[in-house]
Amino acid sequence: MSKSESLPPSSGGSEPRLSRASVNRFSLYLRHLERLAQEGVQKVSSGQLGDALGINDAQVRKDLAYLGNLGQPGIGYHAPELITALRHRLGIDRPWSAVLVGVGNLARALLRYRGFEEQGFRFVALFDADPQKVGQQVDGLVIRGPDEMPAVVAATGAELGVVTVPAAAAQTVADALVAAGIRGILNFAPTILRLPPGVSLVAVDLAVQLEQLAFLVHLAGNE
Repeated sequence: MSKSESLPPSSGGSEPRLSRASVNRFSLYLRHLERLAQEGVQKVSSGQLGDALGINDAQVRKDLAYLGNLGQPGIGYHAPELITALRHRLGIDRPWSAVLVGVGNLARALLRYRGFEEQGFRFVALFDADPQKVGQQVDGLVIRGPDEMPAVVAATGAELGVVTVPAAAAQTVADALVAAGIRGILNFAPTILRLPPGVSLVAVDLAVQLEQLAFLVHLAGNE
């Protein structure tokens, strides 16, 4: 899905459609507001949010209008209320359980990142096809073989899957996750996955991100 495409309504078609770009900005707003909340800030304006994040304040107001009439002219937004509304709209006002497939160096780094837990994401199972890894413990979780995936996903109620396997194995892993009942996949493998309707996908290709960064630096150097 490109950034210009719209996302489906989040609840029975009753809410307005959002672009992927707007959803990405929701996460940026939320991070900044949570930092402000830690500092005891109670009120924030669209201009302050825009200045902090490099976003036009008119765009900020347009995005936040999706959340309802939360702002007051001349006063701004009540930060705690805005945080609650953003978390609800993003679907993270409840805990999410995830499984991770492919327990290599990247996976171990992800498991050590405590930001996931702070935002309500919890890894409940690890899988790897390497027999030498099966049975090992990482961060309190036992690495299991792929054959155990259906039973483990059903037992844990996991809805999300994180794929950190080589590109050649990623589609097979994704198919197994979908068959086991996983509803959304975060893919770190540098390949395009084909998933059935009803299963969501977010791809993170770190090499592509570096290419984009190199392009921006190159462009700036030639202006």
